[in-house]
Amino acid sequence: MRLSWIKVVDLYGRFNHHVELKHEGMTIIHSPNGLGKSTLVRMVCLAFGGGWAELEYIPFARLEFGFEEGRKLVFKRDEGLQATLIDGGELIAMGVDDVMEMLSVIYLGPQRLFLEQDEGCFVSALDIHSENLAVECREAMERAEEEWENDPDNGMPPGDDAERGLSEARGRMDLARQAGLEPRLPPRPGEPDLLSRDPDDWGPATMRALDRLRRAADVLYPTSESLSALMDMFNPMIFRKSLSIDPLSGMVVALEGGGTIPLSMLSSGEKHLLLLLYVMLFEATPGGMVIIDEPETSMHVTWQQRLASLFLSIGRARGLQLVMATHSPQVVHDRWDLTEELVV
Repeated sequence: MRLSWIKVVDLYGRFNHHVELKHEGMTIIHSPNGLGKSTLVRMVCLAFGGGWAELEYIPFARLEFGFEEGRKLVFKRDEGLQATLIDGGELIAMGVDDVMEMLSVIYLGPQRLFLEQDEGCFVSALDIHSENLAVECREAMERAEEEWENDPDNGMPPGDDAERGLSEARGRMDLARQAGLEPRLPPRPGEPDLLSRDPDDWGPATMRALDRLRRAADVLYPTSESLSALMDMFNPMIFRKSLSIDPLSGMVVALEGGGTIPLSMLSSGEKHLLLLLYVMLFEATPGGMVIIDEPETSMHVTWQQRLASLFLSIGRARGLQLVMATHSPQVVHDRWDLTEELVV
C-alpha cells in the first residue's frame, strides 16, 4: 500500500499543507524555516508508527492520507484523536494497530546518529547497526550451512537447466565471498567440488551437490546483495578509507595505508551517510516508506548533490517510497521535478 498525498489542516492553527507524493518514488519537501516541514514528516511517522500520544500533542485540526488505491485515512480530534478509513462509501474506525498494519514507516531525524537505549542513556546508532549486521551475516551463513547439509528430495534434472543453475549458484557464491560471507561448505565424498571445477558428468552425485549448492547460495543472496550495495555506494564517496564487513565484528573501516579505525572516528558526514544507506538497505521494509529529515547534515555540497540519485537507486531496487525534508538546494540539485514546496 502506497501513499499518494498527505494533507494537514490548521497545523499550529495557521498552516494548511497538501503534499503530492511523486510517482518516481522520491519526494523532496522544502520550505522556509517555521512552516512546519519537519513537523509534517514527523507526523507521518507518528501516525503509522503507533505514536498517537505524541501526535495528539501537536496542534492541528485534521490530518489526511490518500492512498493509490483510492482509500483515505483521516485523523481528527473528537474527544481525543480519532482515525477513520474511508473506503468508497464505507467509513471504518481504525485503532493504532490497524493503522500500523497499513504502512511501514521509518523516520530518520536530524539526531539520527544516537539511539536511546535506556531512559536518558544514548548510544551510537552505527555501533548498534554494526552489531546487528554481524548477527545477520552469521545467521545467513548458518542457514546456508544447514541447507548444504540437508539432502534434497529430488535432484535437478540434467542438461541446460543444470548448467545454468551451476553458473547462477557460482555467481551468487562469488558475490557472498566478496561481501565477506564464507560459510563452510565442504564437498562430500564421491561428489564433485562444484565451486572449484566443472563436473565430469551430470550424474546423481553431481545433481545432489548442485541442489545443495543452489539452496545455500539462495539463502546467502539477499544479505550478500545488500552488503555489496552498501559497500559499492559508500566506498566511492569516502577518501583513503574503505568499508568492509566482518561477520564477527560487523562494519570495519580500513585505512589506505594499513590498519583500521573504529566507526566513531569517521567524520560526522561519513557517519550520517553510512547510517542512511544501512537503514534503507537493511531495515526498511520493501514497499514501505523511509522519511529523512535534513539528509544533508554535515555533508559537503558535492555529497549533497549526489544524495537524490543515490537514494533513488535504492528506492527503486527495494520498492521504497522516500520522503526527504530539506533546506538545501544542493540536495535537490537537478531534480526539481521531485520537489514539493510548503507555502503560507
